[in-house]
Amino acid sequence: MVGSLLYAAVHTRPDISFAVGQLARVVQNPTEEQCGAAERVVRYLKSYPTVGVQYSASAQLRQKGVEVLQEKGEQLGEGKVFLSCFADATWASEHEDSSSVGGYICMVGGGPVSWRSKKQSETALSSVESEYMAMFHAAKEIIWLRRLLKEIGHEQTCATPLFSDSKGAIAMARNAVLHGLNKHMRIKWHWLRKEVKLGTLDPIYVKTQQQPADFLTKRLAEEPHWCCARMAGMSLN
Repeated sequence: MVGSLLYAAVHTRPDISFAVGQLARVVQNPTEEQCGAAERVVRYLKSYPTVGVQYSASAQLRQKGVEVLQEKGEQLGEGKVFLSCFADATWASEHEDSSSVGGYICMVGGGPVSWRSKKQSETALSSVESEYMAMFHAAKEIIWLRRLLKEIGHEQTCATPLFSDSKGAIAMARNAVLHGLNKHMRIKWHWLRKEVKLGTLDPIYVKTQQQPADFLTKRLAEEPHWCCARMAGMSLN
């Protein structure tokens, strides 16, 4: 059952990514309660069979980040597509080992083209660190998507907006100087700073209420869950 749910979560239903990710960790020896949770995800999918990703020219013009690119002089005419990305994390949300859950969602054409919800492999010592790690993983996906778009004739000429609701993580990404607050972090995480300096990425602050990646990192109540789905460009018809 979880394998089938993973297929849907990876390909067409980012709205179940967090729940399915939690289930995937206990697939070898699930409890009765965890089996019940898997059944609830199935019932959720059956209740909303028409929910899915959607792309359109009009939706792209409403995509978060358009205003940033327009300010930089980017021409967003007919046939032009652009990339934007959101990264988020929930710090120390895993009670067993105090690890965090990070997630990102990349959008093109007003809809999601790539997303991920994953337990972070390293323990963050602060919420800023967990958000910074989430931005790092989002940045790697952005680099790949920029190359793909270039190959199919849609080269991104401006820095890709990378939205985060952590001002501290954004400041860390923009500051190329190692200091006492982050010198303990592995060098690989600071590759993000290099890409920001090169102009490939543009870290931008966004309020939590405007952060669609929020539903990739934690369980939300019904209203904020559907709000994230709408912001992520999903069709709720």
